[in-house]
Amino acid sequence: MAWSSLGTQFCLELAFGVLVTMAAVARAPLGTFFFQLMGLTALVPLCVAIGLDPMADAGEWLALPRVLAGVAAATFLVYAGPVRARTRELVLVVASVASAASLALYLRDVGSIGSGLPWAVASLSALGTGLVGGSVGLAMVFGHWYLTIPTLEVAWLVRLNRLTMIWMVLSLAAVLATCAVFQRDLAARDIDIFGMWPMFHIGTRLLLGIAMPLLFGWMCAQSLRYRNTRSATGILYASTVLVLIGTAVSLFLQDLYGVPL
Repeated sequence: MAWSSLGTQFCLELAFGVLVTMAAVARAPLGTFFFQLMGLTALVPLCVAIGLDPMADAGEWLALPRVLAGVAAATFLVYAGPVRARTRELVLVVASVASAASLALYLRDVGSIGSGLPWAVASLSALGTGLVGGSVGLAMVFGHWYLTIPTLEVAWLVRLNRLTMIWMVLSLAAVLATCAVFQRDLAARDIDIFGMWPMFHIGTRLLLGIAMPLLFGWMCAQSLRYRNTRSATGILYASTVLVLIGTAVSLFLQDLYGVPL
């Protein structure tokens, strides 16, 4: 089966989310292995996005989205090494910006979204999906790190869980904004976004990919009030599964309607 542009988009979304979240905890005393492990979950998708079609037309290895993805991938050699926390944080910020730009430009180049406001809103929706997926998955792994470093402050996981919830709210706003901006374009293709099936599809996306993980985030916060990192990690595990399902539904809807939802 041929490699799909949606596969490349998913890789860029996931890498972006992981890189941003790593930047948020770059100063945590986690040890080099944590950043090597989580860095690989960003590096591998970036390499897949760079190496497989249709990231660009055949032969266009120096297309800007590829170059930016390559910059983000190359930073692994720095932030996964024994560097100072401040250096790691700065490099991860650079990697996050490069991967975000790669994703936004990729959407412009391969889709029929156009430019201006539609492109900006669609890019924000795709970036929001990546932030939710990357942050929840990393938070779940972070929770397991308390078994390795029992003295690690619970405040780090509290902060990370709060960040995942913020990303979920922003992703929800981006999806709703996408529906509003593209409503007329979809109607021109005889797609009534308020029809039964579109509402069912989008409702499933929002329920599984955002609303239920948001509820789980609140449950995780309650567990962390009692410093119960094991229960919080279990909740984050369930949330990760839901977020991945929601991301899959998001890609299905984009294939169906032509816009990132």
